[in-house]
Amino acid sequence: MKLRTILLAILVLGVMLLAQYTPPTTNPGPAAERIVGKSVPIAQAAAAVKAGDIDVYIFGMRASLAAPLKGDPALALYTAAAGFNDIILNPAPGKAPCENPFSDREIRFAMQFVIDRDYVANEIFKGFAVPMYIWLSQYDPTYSVVADIISQLGIKYDLDYARSVVERRMSALGATKGADGKWYCQGKPVTIIGLIRVEDERKDIGDAFASALEQLGFTVDRKYVTFDVAIQTIYGTDPAQFQWHFYTEGWGKGALDRWDTSSISQYCASWFGYMPGWGTTGWYNYANATIDQLTEKLYKGAFKSFQEYIETYRKATLLCLSESIRVFVNTNLNVYVASPQLKGVTVDLGAGLRASVYNARNWYVPGKDVVNVGHLWVWTASSAWNPVPQGGFTDVYSVDWFRMMYDPAMWNHPFTGEPMPFRATYTVETRGPDGAFDVPADAYRWDAKQKAWVSAAGAKAKSKVVFNYAKYTSSNWHHGQPIKLADVLFIYAFLWDIANDPAKVARESGVASYVNSTMSLIKGIRVVNDTAIEVYIDYWHFDPNYIAAQAVLTPDMPWEVYYAVDQLVYVKETYAASRSSATKYNVPWLSLILKDHAKAAADVLQEAADQGAFPESWFKIGNKILLTKDEALARYKAAVDWFNKYGHMVISQGPFYLYAIDTAKQYIELRAYRDPTYPYKPGAFYFGVATSVSVKAIDVPTLAVGQSGTVSVSLEVPQGAGKIYYRWGIIDPTTGKFVYISDEASATTTPISITVPADVMSKLTVNKPYKFWLYAYAENVPVVAEATQVFVPKTAAPSPSPTAPPPTQPTTPSPSPTAPPPSPTAPGATATTVTTVAPATGTTEALAAGVVGILAVLAALAFALRRKGGGGEETKTR
Repeated sequence: MKLRTILLAILVLGVMLLAQYTPPTTNPGPAAERIVGKSVPIAQAAAAVKAGDIDVYIFGMRASLAAPLKGDPALALYTAAAGFNDIILNPAPGKAPCENPFSDREIRFAMQFVIDRDYVANEIFKGFAVPMYIWLSQYDPTYSVVADIISQLGIKYDLDYARSVVERRMSALGATKGADGKWYCQGKPVTIIGLIRVEDERKDIGDAFASALEQLGFTVDRKYVTFDVAIQTIYGTDPAQFQWHFYTEGWGKGALDRWDTSSISQYCASWFGYMPGWGTTGWYNYANATIDQLTEKLYKGAFKSFQEYIETYRKATLLCLSESIRVFVNTNLNVYVASPQLKGVTVDLGAGLRASVYNARNWYVPGKDVVNVGHLWVWTASSAWNPVPQGGFTDVYSVDWFRMMYDPAMWNHPFTGEPMPFRATYTVETRGPDGAFDVPADAYRWDAKQKAWVSAAGAKAKSKVVFNYAKYTSSNWHHGQPIKLADVLFIYAFLWDIANDPAKVARESGVASYVNSTMSLIKGIRVVNDTAIEVYIDYWHFDPNYIAAQAVLTPDMPWEVYYAVDQLVYVKETYAASRSSATKYNVPWLSLILKDHAKAAADVLQEAADQGAFPESWFKIGNKILLTKDEALARYKAAVDWFNKYGHMVISQGPFYLYAIDTAKQYIELRAYRDPTYPYKPGAFYFGVATSVSVKAIDVPTLAVGQSGTVSVSLEVPQGAGKIYYRWGIIDPTTGKFVYISDEASATTTPISITVPADVMSKLTVNKPYKFWLYAYAENVPVVAEATQVFVPKTAAPSPSPTAPPPTQPTTPSPSPTAPPPSPTAPGATATTVTTVAPATGTTEALAAGVVGILAVLAALAFALRRKGGGGEETKTR
């Protein structure tokens, strides 16, 4: 990536730290009394802010609209790499091999060379985007793990190379090319149906991709669609029906993640539920057994060291690229427009201003009791509000509003991506990757067959986490009932049940696969007291906070709402939790903000109240009774009364409650939750705006073959950034491969002086251009700045000394792209204990040959192998 592109991206990111927050009130709850949300078209957002109609717009502005706004004193602009775009390909096999070109892996990989990512970033997005090649960009902390791989793969826009692959493979698949230059399969044109979103820049991306496919000889049926049609067609139909062949996906990030395990699973692995087929039983489902095995190893913490995590991540990344189910295009530098009067803004480097648990609680405009919030949509027909994982809250239009209404137990820091306590505190103990605790007899797990809690004695677990939920249990739900540990344990049981009850698994197979990936790790739960539980989890991570994040559960809705959902989806089977099951069984997709759906839930609870029904076994753990029948009946009444008053069944425990939503009018109103027991006041979890490291210049002097030399790197480093970590290498542009790549090193001052050893320079050819490559990031804002500088080595001058000066950098090159560098900051793999008491404050052929060589290593690997509480949640489609 060129230095000028990186510098533009960093400059757009933001270069200031907001002034100290001054809360408008010291009352429990949020800063503002109300949040009023409405649908505002993107083109009208800036004008709406200027007119005072809205105070902030939380959907990213189109680049063509954002660029003219810079410097306008009537607006405040906030930028974050909070979304990205890709093109998903349908790999389902057709009746004839040549019917669907994307069923062929080599053709899919050739599509990586069809997209002109620089054009997309600089022309379509007017510089408000950067190219991306996987699910991460340099704005994601984990990108440093694979930055060198991405650099040397040499993926670039090269239609001629893509054409050569298509010509070879289509002929091999039995297709013929007509006199018109078009491909035919069994006498019929090879037609590719492209679903192209029209609301934003994805229309231009889709058109560019479709035009390239036409140049390759395919017939393209361009279907221009909006959100509702696209979501239902792509994610709600069997890929083997071929209602689509490619789709312009868009994603909004949920939160920054320091050490990714979920995104790589989401975009590459079948078990996570986001690959074509979506895990729905009876449909075609894409799967790669080796990718599944590698990503499950990452997700389930089955690595034994930091180094093994790195190696596994790199292998999975390369294999996912070789499969190319998704062709990643660009990371959006989303611009959010707001009034300069809006106070309390925290810019999450992963989510921006949307999908935030930080912002709404601290937003206010002096002199006003309301913050008016604009979004592209308040609601769509593909927005389902239900608490079933992978069932509801799968799009930005539901997620963005709901995150204003609940407090997670844990969340990720907005600048580092590190998991941290939010409303629950915790202590982690681990026996390391090879050790294990004996789960005690007074620890229990839910048995889906017996519908009871049973002793977990005899089980083994690598770690245990004590969670203290006192900041929940000392407060009330929005409907006035006290939050109890029973709410937490009921949800654990609910998740175990839907992942293990055969009838429930069959009903919602995609949900079950996803939920089981986590719940299978939890071996038992011991009730410590009225506020704390001890969770035994067969999971290890080099960062103990990730162990807690894997074990934690957030009581986002009271148990009785979960009970009603269970009855509607799994017992009565009158609703579906997920979009795909709703389509498959022809029943409504449950959404608790829709009045008729909410009434059905209320009716379940009213019926339970009338019959005195009480799911007692769900609350009996050993000799402990977590909830009485009288308490259950009081819950039923409170929830039904809530529905009668507000017309929905979204009940939670955060700074705002849902006062009203009108889906037809695209209107939503949240009101401050001022219960005196609510634990937080304005100012809690305010962080402001961070600045990342940027590369100012790489000064490569005249370097001579066979002689050492020094390269100086100038960086822009923000105050409080901490240590600077960096890695450098030399790339041969003709092959795309590294001649040399260093280990990661650190520095505390700049500029950084890098010695290129004589033995490295001996590998170079006189008068041949090379690229000096570097990445750098800060300890406290681990956004990667990546840059290259071309240099041409000269003939060495005679030297009086035959001995080269000793190198100041590590001189052992990585033996292959799959061999990762050690990190000087890698946490140890030994047993550890950490206690957290309180939340934190504030030429293409040559390049392709190199790729094939890398992929050959992974092919051998594949043959040999022959398979939510935290802030690192999956990102959401939009």
